[in-house]
Amino acid sequence: MGAQFSWLTWILLFVAALWIVLYHINRAHDLKKHGITIEYGMLMWRTKRGLRLIDRIAGASKRGWLAFGTAAAVIGTAFMIFVFANFALNAAFILKQPGDAIPGARFVIPGITIPLAAGVIAILSVLIVHELAHGIVIRAQGLRTKSVGALLLLLIPGAFVEPDEEQLKASPVPKRMRVFGAGSFANVVLSLICLGVILLAVAPKPGVYVWGVRENGPSHDVLSPGMRLLEIDNVAIDSYENFYEKMKDVEPGDNLNVLTDQGSFLITATKHRKENFGDIGIIPISAIPPSSFKNPLIVAQVMVEELLGYPVFHKYTYDARVPWSFIDLFKWMFVLNMGIGLFNLLPAVPLDGGYLISGLVEWRSSAKTARRVSYALSILVLAILIINIAPMLW
Repeated sequence: MGAQFSWLTWILLFVAALWIVLYHINRAHDLKKHGITIEYGMLMWRTKRGLRLIDRIAGASKRGWLAFGTAAAVIGTAFMIFVFANFALNAAFILKQPGDAIPGARFVIPGITIPLAAGVIAILSVLIVHELAHGIVIRAQGLRTKSVGALLLLLIPGAFVEPDEEQLKASPVPKRMRVFGAGSFANVVLSLICLGVILLAVAPKPGVYVWGVRENGPSHDVLSPGMRLLEIDNVAIDSYENFYEKMKDVEPGDNLNVLTDQGSFLITATKHRKENFGDIGIIPISAIPPSSFKNPLIVAQVMVEELLGYPVFHKYTYDARVPWSFIDLFKWMFVLNMGIGLFNLLPAVPLDGGYLISGLVEWRSSAKTARRVSYALSILVLAILIINIAPMLW
């Protein structure tokens, strides 16, 4: 807990210092003359540069972009329900069993919670693709855009395409839903493309490997990360499922002969922290076959595990046909485009999902009812998110 609060404290101090400097610069030089506004912890830079490019892309295939926007609205609504349900279920589990809970969300901070270079590039890909998709679908439907730009909310970077808000609000619900669904849908599409690139660039290694060794556990100073498990008490270990089934038969205190590719070791099992059987104090890892990624739930699970710090694509379990730095970059582009894209579909304003659910309610009821539902859901989602983040601070 001390280490977590340590980096959090430094971040808060840095944010405070940064905004004090920015406010002084703004007062001294009137940054509005340069298209920069600063208020309430948000810096926004607006420009008309790039609008012509958006127009050209949108005009190249208006029917195609309309179909893209329609798919984004429909699929985005399904994703919204899926993401909300998962956050709600994890929040319920945290409240019921806080000792066994893991965070349902994680702060994405390059250089701290994710790699610096790959993280920055991945975040930029999220922002550019997301806002570009919004802008293209706006223009493909004949709606106006006023500017494009970048923003900084405290320490969170962003980008935006600024529509004509009055015209957008007055548009039919289907038009608005295409716009609001487009950004996250584009992120998910890019994420799947990056995943496809990774799967073409790696080949799974057979077997189970030691990814981590728990400090002061029975394998501490015995087994090392990267070792391949071959046998446990003469039982062949060739998959994670195989390893798990074997460990279910182990009692705390059992002496186990663990055969690895680097020798044989005698390890005395202790009680598993969560299960009612023995444990040898390692975090095992094995490759997921490429064919398994046809299952959307596997894709989502891999994204979550990578985001929470349990890598799936690792040099222990995969051979790479390209440098691992290339794999790491595309991995984080896959993870962040998928994770942030889906997160943005939560039914809470100002997230895109909040506007999607508002449009759905308005379509079936009225604008007044839509505002009430959107407000209530936003409060509920905020509470659920706070619960999901809480285990990070325990």
